[in-house]
Amino acid sequence: MNSKLDTRQRRFIEEFGNLYAAYGLKRMSGLVIGLLLSSEGPLSLDDIARHLRRSKGLISETTRRLNTLGYIKKTEGPESRKDYYVADSDIFINVFHFNMATVRKNLAIADEFLHLLDGPGTKALARWKENLHVMMGFYQQMNEFYEGFDARWTERKKTLTNI
Repeated sequence: MNSKLDTRQRRFIEEFGNLYAAYGLKRMSGLVIGLLLSSEGPLSLDDIARHLRRSKGLISETTRRLNTLGYIKKTEGPESRKDYYVADSDIFINVFHFNMATVRKNLAIADEFLHLLDGPGTKALARWKENLHVMMGFYQQMNEFYEGFDARWTERKKTLTNI
């Protein structure tokens, strides 16, 4: 891999890092994903560390987590004794699954606490219950909206590959 990143690639990588940070995630995860999405081939931990100007230990920890989430994956590279990574071809649906798991967690929290707050209560308790009803309705709507999304995406993705 070319050891230099061009201006567009560096900006893309930075934008991904900023996006992840804006969502409260680790900026480094976004930087690694941005780098791998914009690279022409697999990158070793050394390559990633050099391009991002970070320690190999931090890169190793980040890639291990991203690999576990299904955002990136290990692959073969020119040197058999090194670990190489690419963006997983299913990265975006895996991010979607991660986000939908958060939606379901929010539904579970709202449901659990609504049941704990059954019965009469104070004005403050009534407001809490109202907020939980709104929370539950919102996440139910989101869950219903995305029902069947996986199947639709699988069909659409077939039309987008090999561009």
